[in-house]
Amino acid sequence: MRSRSSTPRPAQADRSVSSTWYLVGSLLQGLGLLLIQPFAVRILDERQWGYVSTSVVTIQVLVVLISAGLPLAITNLWFAKERGQDRSRGMYGFMAIASAALALAAVLCLVGLGALTEEGVASTTVLAVVSVGVLGTVLGSQAVLRAQNRPGRFVLLSIGSSVLANLLGLLGIILIAPTAEVYLGAYSLAVLATGIAALVLARPRLPWTVPGSSGESLKIAGPLLPHTGALMLLTQGSVLILAAAATVEDAGHFGTVLIFALGPITILNALNNAWSTRMMSAGQDQLVGETRRVSREAVLWAVGIGLLASSGAAVGSFVLSTEPGLVWLIAITLPLVSIGYALFLVTSNLLYIANGTRRLAFVTPGVLVVVTLLAYWPASESDLVLVAVIQVLGFMCLGLLTYAMVFRTPSGRSLPLALFLGGFGLQVGVVMMLSLVPLSFTAGLIEVAAVVALLVVLFLLRSRRQARQASSASAED
Repeated sequence: MRSRSSTPRPAQADRSVSSTWYLVGSLLQGLGLLLIQPFAVRILDERQWGYVSTSVVTIQVLVVLISAGLPLAITNLWFAKERGQDRSRGMYGFMAIASAALALAAVLCLVGLGALTEEGVASTTVLAVVSVGVLGTVLGSQAVLRAQNRPGRFVLLSIGSSVLANLLGLLGIILIAPTAEVYLGAYSLAVLATGIAALVLARPRLPWTVPGSSGESLKIAGPLLPHTGALMLLTQGSVLILAAAATVEDAGHFGTVLIFALGPITILNALNNAWSTRMMSAGQDQLVGETRRVSREAVLWAVGIGLLASSGAAVGSFVLSTEPGLVWLIAITLPLVSIGYALFLVTSNLLYIANGTRRLAFVTPGVLVVVTLLAYWPASESDLVLVAVIQVLGFMCLGLLTYAMVFRTPSGRSLPLALFLGGFGLQVGVVMMLSLVPLSFTAGLIEVAAVVALLVVLFLLRSRRQARQASSASAED
């Protein structure tokens, strides 16, 4: 295991504030297009909007792939004793240069291919690739800011790279012309400005000025690339399986409620910005206790988010789909991914700390292959609910496998697996009860209100217990 630096531990209040900031920032970064969509779809025609939505989603997918897990590695490296900060900044510099170089190569290839065809290359595609090249710098900067515990600056970059970019795109099609080219052009300008701000807020080091930085970056990024791609397909690949094995209509129905899986995953990723920093900044003598604390928080958040999403399935099905009866049970089931994904996040943080992420290059693609094989037959029979169940089990399997990889470490043994399994059982029980309630919009509102009330009561009881424990500890001192 890599030796850790003795970085001062943040106070509990600071942790809560940081978690809130990271949650807000990551939500804004993930939901930027969604905030603008109601207006843009009424200005652009269907074809132009199709170009815009496809380009923005492509940007988000390619940025995750091109980063190849380096942002979390940059944060983790910051706390290493041996030149940790220099090596972290060097890896940040490598990521920024590599992203720009790959984007430039892609643009040249697109222009070359376009010259061989009569239609040429779509300008929206070129602009999307340029944005991907710049966003590598933004993610690297955010990784350093996360290590420095500067969540405010982290959020500013989130706003600039998503909300501001889409807002400028909207203003462009209002003030200039209602075309995808104008939208993506304004979007790219905002991303470029954010990239410049990222370099100012957290300065990288040129990788060749930090001995071994490039080799270390490639050593980490290479194995994590197949893991990152497989993880994205585990999240959204069910739609592709249905499109191939069933019909485009079935894939469309599943896709309309996929947000019930993506939403919990987005929120948990946001919270992991704080969890990963706490675990990675902990000394070896503190990591066991910090792992326990983070695990308890992860279970509480995963169960709460999952139950809230499942309770909102009825209302969401009426809002998001023209056939709520067809997608309702899918929407109830998908939030069950939250516990498996939370377990994966905590255990993968331990893998980063132990420098054992190379095994993910085989584990995550392996889980993807099994899920694909299991889901293909029910997909061919248009059994959308069973496809959703298999997706849930895939995430639970991924979490358990990563747990198995860290179990022999002291921190891994301290992780309360029974708590995760109990949370999953609780979620399954509630989902089964919700599925017995007849579908209606009114019943859906009542279900949401009931679950919210239950979560509030549980939160108040937990806060009161923590206050009593703090008072007892003070009295003993």
